[in-house]
Amino acid sequence: MREQDFKNIIKPNGLKKLNNKNQSKYSKTISYISIKIYMNLSILHSNRVMNTTNSILTYHHITDGRIGTGVLPLELYSILETMAVIYLNIVPDKSFTTYHSYFSELSGSLKSGFERIQNSEFFRRICTEKSCILKPLIEMNEIYYSNPKPDFLKHNLYGAAANLIPHRDCILYQFTGIDVYRVIIGLTDFNNDTITEFINFGIEQKINRGDYMIFDFDKTLHRVKKIGTSETQRILLKLHYIVCNNCIYSERYVEFIGWFYKIYYIVARYTEQLGTDPDTFLGFFFGLLWEYPFYPEFRVWFSTLFFLNFGYYIFLHNISVFNNFSVFNNFSVKGNSLKTVGIIGIYSLFYSVRNIFLLYLNIVAFYNIRWILLGLR
Repeated sequence: MREQDFKNIIKPNGLKKLNNKNQSKYSKTISYISIKIYMNLSILHSNRVMNTTNSILTYHHITDGRIGTGVLPLELYSILETMAVIYLNIVPDKSFTTYHSYFSELSGSLKSGFERIQNSEFFRRICTEKSCILKPLIEMNEIYYSNPKPDFLKHNLYGAAANLIPHRDCILYQFTGIDVYRVIIGLTDFNNDTITEFINFGIEQKINRGDYMIFDFDKTLHRVKKIGTSETQRILLKLHYIVCNNCIYSERYVEFIGWFYKIYYIVARYTEQLGTDPDTFLGFFFGLLWEYPFYPEFRVWFSTLFFLNFGYYIFLHNISVFNNFSVFNNFSVKGNSLKTVGIIGIYSLFYSVRNIFLLYLNIVAFYNIRWILLGLR
């Protein structure tokens, strides 16, 4: 369909025609999808490149990898609302900022619907080349409840920070020729104010039922923005695929690499959930750990403190105080031999890390006590 055809759909008289009572539900759905596709096509940005293949990865960025946005095929629409209703009843507390369940924890129609979506041939179009290995990372797939507060940037986010402020989902791995993609699918409607922004692409989307967005799990910088003043409960599916285009590796090797991501994600999600809306010492321990390293000011503060500690212990050695510590009793630390320098370096590193860790425990204790006494997070 040409761009002009999309424009004709959203003219005032076109909208009036769409509201005709005699029009079938199927036709309305087609028109609704057409409008969404047009809106996606109308986004322009100078730093990205359009993909002209049949892949659903629509745009490419030199540092942020590939992304795409769009709507699911019609045959998958019918199960989305049912899944949303079922899962909303499972969420124990609707005031939670986030809540999730892995695919392996689901059952009944919720699991069968999820399975139908994640195994759809539609997602074969993640491949950008005809020769392609594509494997779902099922252990990472989840259904997700999201309800960011309107003023969330004014408060501590703790574990939820990993989903809301500018971030990349995984920064540990990048394997040559192999990419991991996350697909987020909307199950609920009426989201008018919660936006996912792909920062370096200049693309934003308010994800609703049937919408999807896909992005590079390692490379794509993104965040959630809230522009309204009321809470918006969203139910989302998160799917993950490992992809090797024009692959020079075996399927077994690609699957092996996939386990690095699975283990990382399970550990990350577990500690992140412990730290979301915390009310225990362990919750604040992981919650603060998930939030503050995202802030540049914290990284500067942390680096400064670490090097001051490290330099302090080096200084102690230079004034010959180190010779009195028992850890050096079995070594000669006099002189400037390579062995001596190594011992002093390890010693300084150990005590610097210890001091910062003890300081961190005190900070966590402060937040935990404040919660117990004042109910403040």
